[in-house]
Amino acid sequence: MIRSLAAQARGLVDITRRGHAGARALAISDSRVLVRAWFLASAVRLDVLGFLSQPRTLEELATRTDATRTDRLRAWLDVGVELRELRRDASQQYAVRGRRARALAQGDPVLLAHYRSMLDYQPGPYEQLAELLRDRPGDGRDDLDHHAAVIAEVSRAAESFVTPYLWEIVRARAPRRLLDAGCGTGVYLQTMLEAAPQATGDGIDLAADVIDDARARMDAAGLGARAHVATGDLRAFPRSIDERYDLVTLINNVYYFATEERVDLYRQLRGSLTEHGELVVVTMLTPGSTASAHLHLMLVSQAGNASLPRGGDVERDLSAAGFVAVESTRLVPSEPFVGIRARPRS
Repeated sequence: MIRSLAAQARGLVDITRRGHAGARALAISDSRVLVRAWFLASAVRLDVLGFLSQPRTLEELATRTDATRTDRLRAWLDVGVELRELRRDASQQYAVRGRRARALAQGDPVLLAHYRSMLDYQPGPYEQLAELLRDRPGDGRDDLDHHAAVIAEVSRAAESFVTPYLWEIVRARAPRRLLDAGCGTGVYLQTMLEAAPQATGDGIDLAADVIDDARARMDAAGLGARAHVATGDLRAFPRSIDERYDLVTLINNVYYFATEERVDLYRQLRGSLTEHGELVVVTMLTPGSTASAHLHLMLVSQAGNASLPRGGDVERDLSAAGFVAVESTRLVPSEPFVGIRARPRS
């Protein structure tokens, strides 16, 4: 025992002499965080956490996952046990234990999308950085084409802040017609229609599978008669509509438009508003946080010219498009995430 302690002490002294002891300790902590993220993301991909809401044997899990290498399955499960995301009882049955694993097992859609994205596309710009730095203009990743549904769900992480903001605006303005431009799964269109019981609303999004989800959401909420959602390009959509809107929203999507296209986009949307209508833009800005810096990298790594607006960009573009910015509100205290209300200039 004494020898063991002495050997450990010599090891610690050696690390200190070599320098960067603090950085090495931080690296170990970082690796543990990564392993937890990888474990939970892989569990979501395997779709086993709900199954593990009840204790399961290794054999039951092998059947569930179609695994023939049970040694690898056991090794993977043991990672979860060491992370305390799983528990293994005396009879060698496994079940969820950790807070994250339990929430995922209960089907939290935002958490499921968040962890799924950690394997599906979020590491991409870092893995391919050297290649991306040498890409020709216009080249890049195509995450939005392949992962639209997951991206739409991940963007709902700010829903708890955006929903009351929209609810307050809609209740105050009582719009008769509204447009959710880039509506995704329709969660915000649903909120606005519920806040304005006499209103009808349109939603449009480029992703057909996302629109299918939005249509199902409207029907399930009993809003099918008042909501019309469609697949299409926002830049062409308002031109074909005779009736104008009292409220148009752009929520978590203006950054998919190239910087040089945004003034024209706002100008087009201004033309779809009634005389006293209002445009609401909700977006993350850069710089300001790790999350915004990461999202900005994800965006500029895509094919095309997507990017987060910088502070003041939205207001300047709105002014150039004939709007007067009425109000800018920081929606998430810890993030540069804002809602900007604007009305056509008289």
